[in-house]
Amino acid sequence: MSTALRGLQVLEALAGMRQPASLRAVAERIGLSESQAFRVLRELEREGYLDHLGRSGYRLAGRSVALATLIGPRPAMLRAIQPVIARLAHLTGEAVVLHLRSGAARVLVLGVPAPSGPILDPAGVLGERSPLAVGSSGRIILAYLPSSALVDIDLAGLTSNQLSAIRERGYETSFGENHPGINGVSAPLLAYREDNREDAGQEGEALGSITIAGPAERLSEADFPRVLPMLLAACRDLGPRLASLLGPDLGETVRALDL
Repeated sequence: MSTALRGLQVLEALAGMRQPASLRAVAERIGLSESQAFRVLRELEREGYLDHLGRSGYRLAGRSVALATLIGPRPAMLRAIQPVIARLAHLTGEAVVLHLRSGAARVLVLGVPAPSGPILDPAGVLGERSPLAVGSSGRIILAYLPSSALVDIDLAGLTSNQLSAIRERGYETSFGENHPGINGVSAPLLAYREDNREDAGQEGEALGSITIAGPAERLSEADFPRVLPMLLAACRDLGPRLASLLGPDLGETVRALDL
């Protein structure tokens, strides 16, 4: 494997880890020996992609962040997302995160902590990629994908009947599934084909999802009816705006969001 490819693997791995991350943790994540990982980390540090914080480990540096702003989600899209997610966190009093579909995975693009203060990793780390079949934020995306898109996705035992039931509900729930003690409820961000408009009563295809997450003692199943109307309203507001920012063709929109 080339040094350049290893460098990209290190950057991708570190972006999905709690930072700063130790040499050992990075090496284990990408399957290299510590000596191999150290050489790659040192070169990335020299070029300004990483900061080395002594015994604390490594974190992404300014050059990586600058690169992400150029090749990541469009600034206009982030400007559209941030106010909606922040308002939803304020109204519900819980943490809110937004995932976008990336092939057979989802990517955590934006998260806003609960107004009372952040809870421990309510939904992962920015840039984290997770399988669609795991967690409410992924399953709600799966439920709104066409059957042709499901062929190459590991459904982890999910059946078409289960996905249909999720789609009929319009939301999905999770109880400590990815993060012990953390519950979540998710709804889809939908886009519609030009010949398959929302006002015609037709189903859209999921670009991603929004999830409200909180500690089980504060966000139990009994609390979902309180936050669901606000969550669904936010998704109805943001889904079409995201699609319009990326063009009218659903196929092109999905590819543009395929991080």
